[in-house]
Amino acid sequence: MLERTRPTGTPAWVDLAADDPVAATASYGELLGWTFDRPGDREYWLCALDGRDVGGIGSKRIGELPSRWTTYLATDQLERTLASLVAHGGRVEQGPYEIDEHGRLAIASDPGGARFGLWEASGHSGTSRRTDPGSLVWSEALSRDFEEAKAFYVAVFGYEAEEIGGDGPRYAALYAGGRPVAGVAELHPDLPAGSLPPQWLPIFSTTSTDVAVATVCAGDGRVVCAPFDTDFGRMAILADAESAPFAVITLG
Repeated sequence: MLERTRPTGTPAWVDLAADDPVAATASYGELLGWTFDRPGDREYWLCALDGRDVGGIGSKRIGELPSRWTTYLATDQLERTLASLVAHGGRVEQGPYEIDEHGRLAIASDPGGARFGLWEASGHSGTSRRTDPGSLVWSEALSRDFEEAKAFYVAVFGYEAEEIGGDGPRYAALYAGGRPVAGVAELHPDLPAGSLPPQWLPIFSTTSTDVAVATVCAGDGRVVCAPFDTDFGRMAILADAESAPFAVITLG
């Protein structure tokens, strides 16, 4: 069912742009228990969990950036949101595009260079945040300038931001419609240059973070940030065989 009341700024979809999407479906299918359906002629596969769409995997357009996951934020006024983000220092990178009868999308970036998508739904509302293994549980903007990023997203999407945590890199939860929907995080200054550039990082639920790390490494992926314990569970930041970063967490 189309969720017409999804608050603006809520993550509505994630997808992976890959050089070899067929190999990527095999890898993520093993890792997260997804099944796949290719609904048309495009090299784009819908990822499903127990019959529920959770994301997509597709081939990169010629000349695109390195393989990456994109988080799409909901909007009911795509042009208005694009104009606002440009006015606040962001950039329109691609689009807008019509996606059949499903909706309209565009790709943008924040002032620090983190790319994200915008999704104006018509026939496909996207996915919803869930906690069961294999689901998208959270998405957050990583930035080297925390204050700039937080101000940008609050201004463009009307979020309420609540800064949380203590020592270490700064973090804020972003609220839409009265509930937390996403986050903005300061990249750790000790990370090696280029190891984790500014981006929106999707976080997927898993039954075992340590097993997920082993599975990714066995499939030619790598560890970006070794498993660590958070208030919400054990988490790790990984990169797949094409170096696209993502994270997994065992909720607890």
